[in-house]
Amino acid sequence: MLKVSIHAGTLDKATGFNRLAWLDIGYERLAPIADYKIFLFTRGEGAHPLAVLQNYPRWSASLWDLTYRAISLSLSPFGASPSEELPPHVPVSKRCAFAGAISVLIEHLPAGGVLQRRTLATMELLQVGRQRGTYRARLTEDAFAPAELEAFVFRPHQLSAPELVARAAAGYLTGSPNTAPRRPALALPRTVMEDGVEYLPIGRLVEPARTGFRRWLEVHSEPPLITEDAPSGLAPPGMYKVFLEKAV
Repeated sequence: MLKVSIHAGTLDKATGFNRLAWLDIGYERLAPIADYKIFLFTRGEGAHPLAVLQNYPRWSASLWDLTYRAISLSLSPFGASPSEELPPHVPVSKRCAFAGAISVLIEHLPAGGVLQRRTLATMELLQVGRQRGTYRARLTEDAFAPAELEAFVFRPHQLSAPELVARAAAGYLTGSPNTAPRRPALALPRTVMEDGVEYLPIGRLVEPARTGFRRWLEVHSEPPLITEDAPSGLAPPGMYKVFLEKAV
């Protein structure tokens, strides 16, 4: 399961005492094209209705894409059809709600228990000087380079920390906090032949599938075949199928 924890303050001060909201993302159906069940709890509001993200390709996009969609579905108005896209944000001109700093942790909680939890991604949102409702964001993620966003505006009447995080995720993925990312496609590169044997070229995989598959091979299979034309390695296509079906 993935746990997305949203805290007041900077990352170095994130504790259970300043947690503003959390998002649990678990599997409803584990498969290369998976279904996720999503639970969002916001302090002061309580639990949001359970949401489901259907037919999502695993290992094919940033965790911030998954987080954006999970928050959008959870924040869909009651009685309306759940949507993976947030509506456009219309800033208020006066007396906006704001935060000085918000931080986010995305952690993997394996079946073995919380003692084995691992941080996969972080976000830190900081107000720009005295400009209320204007933020910069710094993001890190396993298998991706760190990123820093240009300043963007989020000026609502009432602050929703999950929505602010989703807007920043959209800005990271698309360049605009008001533009929803395109749904990713399943990472399935073409295979190649080497000495009459079919292989999958790991270097043609998109991240995070490339890094995740290489790490998985180190534990569950023999090392990839390294050639001059494939310095990142070649692996049997069947092993990649197993990886998509089972790796979490």
